[in-house]
Amino acid sequence: MNSILLVFFDLLRLRRGPQDLPASQNLLIISGFLLIVTAILGDHMNTDFTSRLIFAVTQVVILTATVWIILSINKKAERAIQTLTAFYGTSVLMQLVVWPFRTWLLSTGEDIQQQASLPLFAVIALAIWSFVVMVHIYRNALDSSRGKAILISIVTQMVVGMSMLTLFANELQQELVK
Repeated sequence: MNSILLVFFDLLRLRRGPQDLPASQNLLIISGFLLIVTAILGDHMNTDFTSRLIFAVTQVVILTATVWIILSINKKAERAIQTLTAFYGTSVLMQLVVWPFRTWLLSTGEDIQQQASLPLFAVIALAIWSFVVMVHIYRNALDSSRGKAILISIVTQMVVGMSMLTLFANELQQELVK
């Protein structure tokens, strides 16, 4: 188990690729479950457990479908288990790291803008790093150029983001009003 955790850390450090993970459906399910759990715990938008669960599961399903379609289009569908496991596992670790900064950011009042600078910078930096990791995973999974991996990562982010915005527009709008 420690060796798998080290692979996830190495993925975050761009030292390994998804091909270094075992092609294990059990590991895929566990990492997907942990991603849903961390998404539920980190959800500051929804107030009740059911809404958090639906939001998290929907996000993971959309990510899974998008990655699988991209791999299939590029004739690399056989790499889906390792690639999705890499995305899930690194996302879990990133959510755990960003969690305290997001909580800190949300706890600062509007009148205390300067106190929000450090957590805001940390959340933005971690979001950028998460994107870099996504590019790295796609580059390895697709055996592609960095440019193609960047483009595919942007498409993935847009598909997931726009789908979530479309499906949960009312909840997001209520959150903005608060």
